[in-house]
Amino acid sequence: MKKTENKTRRTAAQESDYVTNRVLTVFAGGILLLIFATYLKNGLSYASSFTTALGVAQGSIWAGLVLALAGLVLTGRQLAKGAYKSTTLFNGNGLLMLGLLLSLCGYLMVDFGPQQALRALYVIIPVWAILYLIYSVYPREFFTIATAMTLQAAFLWLVAKSAVSNSFSSTTGVFLALGLVVCAALEGLYLATRSNQGRLKWGKVSITVFNHDTKHALVATVAVVGAVLLLAAFFLGGSVGYYAMYAVAAVLFLMAVYYTARMM
Repeated sequence: MKKTENKTRRTAAQESDYVTNRVLTVFAGGILLLIFATYLKNGLSYASSFTTALGVAQGSIWAGLVLALAGLVLTGRQLAKGAYKSTTLFNGNGLLMLGLLLSLCGYLMVDFGPQQALRALYVIIPVWAILYLIYSVYPREFFTIATAMTLQAAFLWLVAKSAVSNSFSSTTGVFLALGLVVCAALEGLYLATRSNQGRLKWGKVSITVFNHDTKHALVATVAVVGAVLLLAAFFLGGSVGYYAMYAVAAVLFLMAVYYTARMM
């Protein structure tokens, strides 16, 4: 009996170490990406280093896309063979995540200017790392809902920003549509996985999206309220979108407190 208890404790300790190491690796990678983004911003800001920094930024776009594609293919093969290991970052998803962030970093620097790009990356990269922390530590339902709410907040900001911008005013409707797609996708995921206890299945591939006891009312509320806020930001304009974004962020913080307390 004692041997079994000791073995269980060792296994739990090992799993905890795996999670800690993965999370620390992601945050360290985020810091390195921010350092890289700062280098690009400084390089693109001066004529003497502009050409070199531009080449590096353009190269990072393509390098990131290649890494992302390789990660997507590798993840697909691992899932199909049942060999996917979620306890390590050195898998297809790790490559996909790194590739997308690297490509996004270069794209923003080239197309939106170094100053605006760096401001955006100072938000995007930490948020990405925090979502990975939620994925690794918290119940899966919270990760799925937190991801949807983060996207809702992003599209609320884009709707509000583009509505008062001469350059991007024509894309306000596109941002609204994409935000509504996120809301619909959240509800659709729940309905698609309800009969499989929160799992999304394609043949032999099975991905946990929600807990088996996730309440439909919670998912529907997040989807409906998010859609209402997006529509309000679009039709009412002004600062409504910004206030709605802050409201979503505040609710997400309260949910994090709730899930943290529930796990204790």
